[in-house]
Amino acid sequence: MRTLVLCHTTADFDALGAAVGITYLYLGAKVILSGGSHPGVQSFLALYRDELPLAQKRTVNPDQISRLIVVDTQQRDRVGETANWLELSNVEEILVYDHHPFQGDIPATATHVDQVGATTTLVVEELQQAHVSVSSIEATVMALGIHTDTGSLTFPQTTFRDGKALAWLMEQGANIDVIGEYVEPSLSPELKQVLSKALEQAETETIQGYTLAWVILEGESFIPGLSSVAERLVDLIEADALLMAHVYRHNEQQKRTSLIARSRLPNVDLNEILSPFGGGGHAQAASASLKTGQVQPILSQLLEQ
Repeated sequence: MRTLVLCHTTADFDALGAAVGITYLYLGAKVILSGGSHPGVQSFLALYRDELPLAQKRTVNPDQISRLIVVDTQQRDRVGETANWLELSNVEEILVYDHHPFQGDIPATATHVDQVGATTTLVVEELQQAHVSVSSIEATVMALGIHTDTGSLTFPQTTFRDGKALAWLMEQGANIDVIGEYVEPSLSPELKQVLSKALEQAETETIQGYTLAWVILEGESFIPGLSSVAERLVDLIEADALLMAHVYRHNEQQKRTSLIARSRLPNVDLNEILSPFGGGGHAQAASASLKTGQVQPILSQLLEQ
């Protein structure tokens, strides 16, 4: 295996779709999922793994790698243990495909980065230029990549190029029934506006190789369904943990805050961390309702924990 495609840890459908598409551009390339995958991707792979060009990290001889292609991230700490391969002297070429605007630290020899809705879109455009056809199942996983990262073409960062790429994948035989099983319902117009604002205002910090993200949003009234925004946001900004606070007016004298937390960090129990604030949930997903609009000190405390 001289050419390997690396996905970021906890790979989502966009990472998997882009990686699978790239194997058509570089014959013989294999996809490495070294850091796990999202629950939806896990479910998909349980059924279709054998039909995709995947390989286990343990089967790779690092001395035989000549080309590495990283998809859906530009950060070396996002590719897990495979980051060590980036320094191998026998690796002659390192390519990066990504749609995020954040410049990373992967020592790429060439980059394919543009702000479209999904990294898979960039790969599809190259497949079209090369006049390459793909199989139905691979068209399906690429279509899932575009659907999930653009909210089925409804997220603010969606471009016409994503729509054209999706149409081409439909021509290639992408399975609508399978896509429907794994695509989440679209956000309401109000929640889309909240997500757009959150994307603009979110702050991040990398600590010990993990990306922590937080954002404080303000509104006039309580908004139901913010957990769906948090789920989308944590994926779109590639965060390992997210604290999202929405401050709203409870009455003329008092403000309140909806606090939503998501985490993929090992040994972190969000349910335990939020319980002193009257919150609860699960280790990786929890929330709290705070009877205050002064949320910054609380957010700082939670981030420290």
